Amino acid sequence: MKMTKNTFLVIIAVALLLGGFSFNVLAQNDLGRLTPVKVKVSCDEFQMKKDVSKSVKMAEHGRLEVILCSNPSTGYDWSDSAQISNHSVLWQASHTTSSSSSSALGAPGEAKWVFKGLDEGKSTISLEYSRSWQAGGADNWSLSLQVHVIDEDDVDKKDSDETDGGSTGEKLVRDLFNDIDQSNLSSLEGRISDNFQGVSESGVSNRKDELKVLGNSKFEDYELSHFKSTRQNDTLIVTYKLRAEETVRGEDADDEPVNQLSVFVKTDSGWELIAHAGGS
Repeated sequence: MKMTKNTFLVIIAVALLLGGFSFNVLAQNDLGRLTPVKVKVSCDEFQMKKDVSKSVKMAEHGRLEVILCSNPSTGYDWSDSAQISNHSVLWQASHTTSSSSSSALGAPGEAKWVFKGLDEGKSTISLEYSRSWQAGGADNWSLSLQVHVIDEDDVDKKDSDETDGGSTGEKLVRDLFNDIDQSNLSSLEGRISDNFQGVSESGVSNRKDELKVLGNSKFEDYELSHFKSTRQNDTLIVTYKLRAEETVRGEDADDEPVNQLSVFVKTDSGWELIAHAGGS
């Protein structure tokens, strides 16, 4: 059976939604009130960077789970109690460890801490992975987690005000295409995430590939329409139609309306395009 463009985009959209958007640390819809907000750091991530820093938001009276790679067979272990900078905002409810599901000798397991949000405000959670008899080892790991506890009323207001995100989504897409039309590569570089992934009839692309393609794209005329946006916390999915008379990769593109899907994530620097699916 031949897959149409519309079918392909629907599959991509469903996959993105079911995937949970685990880019950086994205909280649950209720910010921990029903489902715990989770922060997980793997052994591979610690091997790449021994001192890891992250940030997360959670609701007042919500729960936060911190899950870190751990392998006691090496003599290294995480501190049982986390250092919490502001105990009026956050407190530690529990700390547990679990062994690996693998039968391989010395396979790493996980250590998990559960924290409870007490009151709105900010606090830092600090954890260290070390050998108790070896202070300041070069192979020690550490996690510094900045936690922002939000008032429950603010969470409810955020959910009601930002569930759709329609005007924001349309503006982000229109600004993006305006930069493409004006060949404003410096602005495009600031709009596209380092973790960008794209897919089209021509294949898959990363950030470098996409910037190269956009730099070679020339619009003679284009029209954007049929916008629909869905926002989940710091992730925004936008679907729309693009009709364009353009040249892409040195060839004239189809000027019939084509369905497009763009995914944006909110960072400290603003919204960034992290995924895109559409026609060539």
